[in-house]
Amino acid sequence: MTKRERVEAVYALRPADRIPFVPAIYEHKGALIGKSPSEICRDADLLEAGLWKELDTYDADMLVIGIDVYNVEAEALGCRVVYFEDSNDCPGIVEPIVDGPAAIDRLGVPDPARDGRMPLYLDVARRLQRQLGASMIVRGAVTGPYSMAAELVGAEQFVLLTVDEPAFARRLIEFCARVTVEFGKAFLQCGVEPILFDSRATPTLASPRVVRSLLLPVYRDFVLPELKAAGGRFLPLIIGGNTTSIIDDLIATGATQFLADRPANLAQWCAKARTAGVPVRANVDALLVNRGPASAVRRQAVEILRQFHTHPGFLLGCGVVAYDGNPRYVQAIRSVLDDLAAGRLDFEGELQQLPT
Repeated sequence: MTKRERVEAVYALRPADRIPFVPAIYEHKGALIGKSPSEICRDADLLEAGLWKELDTYDADMLVIGIDVYNVEAEALGCRVVYFEDSNDCPGIVEPIVDGPAAIDRLGVPDPARDGRMPLYLDVARRLQRQLGASMIVRGAVTGPYSMAAELVGAEQFVLLTVDEPAFARRLIEFCARVTVEFGKAFLQCGVEPILFDSRATPTLASPRVVRSLLLPVYRDFVLPELKAAGGRFLPLIIGGNTTSIIDDLIATGATQFLADRPANLAQWCAKARTAGVPVRANVDALLVNRGPASAVRRQAVEILRQFHTHPGFLLGCGVVAYDGNPRYVQAIRSVLDDLAAGRLDFEGELQQLPT
């Protein structure tokens, strides 16, 4: 199977030759080619080189065009981003730009072909799609409306708004949803599927009540129908953290793939995803994959596989790999998938049977 055929089979809940491997590689792309995140996120040639190096290093089954994911739309809307010329720190938003309802009226939906760094990412999307699109799925990173709203207002202030001024919060989320859709459509016009990142909506930052009242309707009634109407077939919604309490709400959005991050109840995610017939990716814990050792990474990967390997719509990944993450620890996850596909991993046997 090609990588595309493998992932499309899993998305359709059909048998594949092995479970797809989809590690979370963003700023780490820079380290792979000896460039800082601030360099690679502003240079199309460097970003393309980082993606090719990611593919060569990890042989992942999908690639995501993204570095500092949550900054791009906010910057195009007018937020100032600080870049670091002398360190490998990730760029970040300097200060919020929305301080009240009137500020929303001053914002316009950015033009992905012109504003901020959006054109750079679309350029790389076109390049990668021409060269890889027939053999693998290439994705464009898009910020979800809840996280985008938090960037525009400030993370702590936005949490308060959702409780104290829900009408204002709803209006801002609905505006941000238009930005999400326009950038997603621009990627689709390049032949690249968008992937929606919205981890500010994790239950430790947004209560299930807030998710149900403010976020679920926006995804269910606008974002996902618009992207599907524009040709989107595979539209993952990625919200990290312990999402156990909102599994049903996430599935109800209509997204076509979800994330069972390490703090979540994996058994519940697997059961509900199988019942709903939706694909789900589970992660090896980000702290573990960044600290190692490889043997511990492998053990956790096996534990996850024991939970999920019977779900035909399962993909295995890891939490975000740090800029200076050790490639051996990421490759340890892939080696477990290879062992499983080759029949060298017996879930009824002892873990010691695995080569170290």
